[in-house]
Amino acid sequence: MTGAGGALSRALIPAFHRAGARLFLSDPRPERMAERAEAVGAKTFVADLTRLEEAEALARFVEGQAPLYGVVHTVGGFAAGRFLDSDPGLYDWMLDLNLRTTFNLLKAVLPYMEKRKEGFFAAFAAGPAWTGVGPGRALYTVAKTSLASLLRSLQGEVEGVRFLVVYPMGTLDTEANRKAMPQADFSRWIAPELVAEMVVEAASAKGGRLLELPIYPPL
Repeated sequence: MTGAGGALSRALIPAFHRAGARLFLSDPRPERMAERAEAVGAKTFVADLTRLEEAEALARFVEGQAPLYGVVHTVGGFAAGRFLDSDPGLYDWMLDLNLRTTFNLLKAVLPYMEKRKEGFFAAFAAGPAWTGVGPGRALYTVAKTSLASLLRSLQGEVEGVRFLVVYPMGTLDTEANRKAMPQADFSRWIAPELVAEMVVEAASAKGGRLLELPIYPPL
C-alpha cells in the first residue's frame, strides 16, 4: 500500500487487514504511517516513488519477506486552476506524482508478478479521466488520464496480472476536504470506506484482466 499516510489509505488499510492481507506500507514520511502500521501489524518502508531506484528497493523489501502478489497505489496530487495561469513546474509536479510514481512502481513490481503469473495492481484515476471533461483541471485531467491509459495498455501484457483503475466520480469525504470546503454538503461526498470495500472486492477476483471502476457519490 503506497501513500500509506494519506486520506484514502486511512480506509484502505483496515479494510485489507480485515480481509486477511499481510500488509506492507510505504510513504515518504515515516511518521504519517507509523500508527496505522502498528494497528494492523504491518511492515513499513520509506520511499519516494518519483525515483525508480526507491520503487525498486521497496519491491525488493516486500519480496524479501513475502511473495509480492498485490499493490494498491494511492500516491497522487491535485491542483485546480486556469490552464493559462499554470507553469511548467506545476506540469512537472502533477505528472511526477500521478504518472511517474505509477510508472516506477509498475516497473519495480511487475517482474515479480510476471514470474509467478499472478498479481494485482490498483491505482486511482479521477472523474475527469472517465468523462474526458475537466475545465479548470486540465493538468490534473492529463495526469490521471495518462495513468488510466497506462494501466489499460498493460491489459494482457503480463499474464495473470489484474489491473484496476478506480475513478472517484466526486469529492471524497476526508478530513482535509472538509476543512477546505466547510460549507459543502458532505452527504453528497463519497465515503472512503465505500472505495476501500470496492477495491478489496476487486482484489479478490480471479484471472488476469482489466477492471475499471467508477464510484459515484450519493444522489
